[in-house]
Parts: sequence; C-alpha cells; structure tokens
Amino acid sequence: MSTPSLTEMRSLWEQVTLKADPWLDGLNARDLLADLLLEGKSVGQTIGSAMRRVTYHYWYHIGEIQATRQMLGHVALPEYVGDLEELAPYRPE
Repeated sequence: MSTPSLTEMRSLWEQVTLKADPWLDGLNARDLLADLLLEGKSVGQTIGSAMRRVTYHYWYHIGEIQATRQMLGHVALPEYVGDLEELAPYRPE
C-alpha cells in the first residue's frame, strides 16, 4: 500500500479525462439508452444509468469525508444512493 503524490494523481486524472472527454461529448440520448455491454452481453443497465451510478459512486466516496461532520455532531447525513436502476434510471431530456 502506498500514497501517491497529489501531483502525480492530478496528472493521471487529467490524462484520463482528456482521453474520455471526446467519447463522452459524442454521446447522445440514444447512446445513453443503449445497454451497457461486457464481453458482448448486457450487464442489466443502460450506459446512461451506469454513468449515473459512477457519478453517485464518486459522490458517495466524497461523502465519506462527512465522517468528520458526524464527529462534530451533525445528524441526518446522506446514505448510500441505493437502487438507481429501479428508482432513478437515466431518462432522456
């Protein structure tokens, strides 16, 4: 286990996002409604729903920082985002 430098991680983050942005920018509503495939088989969610899940997953980990809020006595902190595919699937505009 190691802790890489912030400078190294920011550089890698920028490389990844620069490569991902053209693909993401090219998506349209029809693309987002397509099944997400793994080895040619549907994984049970659309590309749009998977993107939402990744976004919420990211937010969830950021929310872990809220443990500090808990230690400060804050209440009613957010919980895991839950069953997004059922409760909040991607819907086109």
